Amino acid sequence: MGKKAEAKKELILEAAKSVFGRLGYSKATLDDIAHAIGLKKPTLYYYYKSKEVLFIEAFSQEWKDSLSHLKRIAEEERNPHERMLLYIRSSLRYYQEIVTQHTISIRVLIETRTLFQELFRESRAKEANYYAAVIKEGIANGTYIPCEAERVGYSIMVVKDLIQFEEFQRAEFHKLDSIDFAKIERDVLFTVSLILNGITH
Repeated sequence: MGKKAEAKKELILEAAKSVFGRLGYSKATLDDIAHAIGLKKPTLYYYYKSKEVLFIEAFSQEWKDSLSHLKRIAEEERNPHERMLLYIRSSLRYYQEIVTQHTISIRVLIETRTLFQELFRESRAKEANYYAAVIKEGIANGTYIPCEAERVGYSIMVVKDLIQFEEFQRAEFHKLDSIDFAKIERDVLFTVSLILNGITH
């Protein structure tokens, strides 16, 4: 992609951030974004095939930077067990903040789950690796018994995802107005604690 096209993409991303920030994800349309920078919708489609992809690309670097910051804060906790729970709790609350800030509907959270997982495959791998690294440190200092740290780390990431998604589906099925993020946090921390207690000396 040439410099002119790259500049156009940057312009679109900046407009998208502004429109999503003002209207929220659910109410914002590609027409709104195109109108904000004087483009026709087909031109916007040339660069971004869907609102979901545009939303994710507009904010993905910000999200990744914020999660890296949460990891750095968690690193100040010396106990591996507490560090893991602190990071998970912080990341869940940050996710809630994103959903609330951008007024993302329950249906959208369900419909875009696969897309988010695909686009964030690298970040998900890093998350599982982070859990594995904390577990390995715990094994080295005697907090945890020897175990397959990578498999345990991956399991923790999957459990966290599934509990969130199950709650999204429950809210959709019962036609609730909002997601019970406090319940998600309680259930995730309870289940992760069960996993960690199973490998604790």
